[in-house]
Amino acid sequence: MELETIGFNQTKLLQHNIDINAMIRTMEQETRILILKNKASDAKKLNDIKRDMAQLEWYKKKSEMGYYDCFKNQGSKRDINVEQFRGNLTMYWQDMVAQVQRKPQKEGATLRTRWLHSGTVYRRMVEPLDIAAFYREGGTDYINSGRSPHYKLLQQWYEEDAKSRSRDEPDSKKQKVSGILTEDSLFWAHVEEAILSCELLKSENCTLEQGKSSWDNLVKFEEYVMEQINNYAASPEISCGKAAS
Repeated sequence: MELETIGFNQTKLLQHNIDINAMIRTMEQETRILILKNKASDAKKLNDIKRDMAQLEWYKKKSEMGYYDCFKNQGSKRDINVEQFRGNLTMYWQDMVAQVQRKPQKEGATLRTRWLHSGTVYRRMVEPLDIAAFYREGGTDYINSGRSPHYKLLQQWYEEDAKSRSRDEPDSKKQKVSGILTEDSLFWAHVEEAILSCELLKSENCTLEQGKSSWDNLVKFEEYVMEQINNYAASPEISCGKAAS
C-alpha cells in the first residue's frame, strides 16, 4: 500500500525487475527499527520527566515559606534552577496533549485516559509556577489572558473523567488533605488577583467604581477560598508565605 501511494503498483515493479517481497521485507525491517528507536526515545523521555517531577517534589518539600512564593521571589540559586525542570515538563506535556489532539477521537480518548492522572499531578504541581512567573513579570488576569491551552485541555479532560467516576466522600478527602496538592491549579491566580484588588483599594487614585469592583472581587475570593477549604481541596501550604497572607 505504501508503494502504491508513491506510484509503484505491482505491474510497474515487475517492469523494473524489482523483487516485491524483498522490498517489503526491507521496509518491514526499517519500520521495526524505527519503532524500537521511538520506544527507546519515549522511555528516556519518561525517565527524564519522572526525574524532573521528583526534583520539583523535593523543591516543594524544602521550601519552608511555600514553593509558590519561593519560586516567585527567586531568592536563591535553587529557585532559579527550578526553571529548567519546569521548562522540561511543560514541553513534554504540551507534546502529549498535541498527540491526543492529532489522533482520531476514540484512539485519542484511550491515550489520554492512560496518562490523565500523571497529567493532573503535573498541572497541579507546575501551573502554580507558571502563575508565579506571570505575576512576577507584571502580568494581570492570568486566567483569561495568560493560561496555556494545554492546561485548559488537561483540566477539561480531568473534569470529564471525574464526572464518570464516583467522587470521594468528604471524610476520605479529609484524611488525604495533608499529602495532596491543591486541587485547583488556578488557586494562586485567584490569590494574585485578590492582592491586586487590595492594592487598588489602598490607592489614592482608586475611583468609586474601581473600589466597588475590587471589593466585590475580594468577597468572591473569600467565598472561593472557604469553598476550597470546606471541600478539603486545598493543601495546608495555602496558609504559608506572603501571598497567602
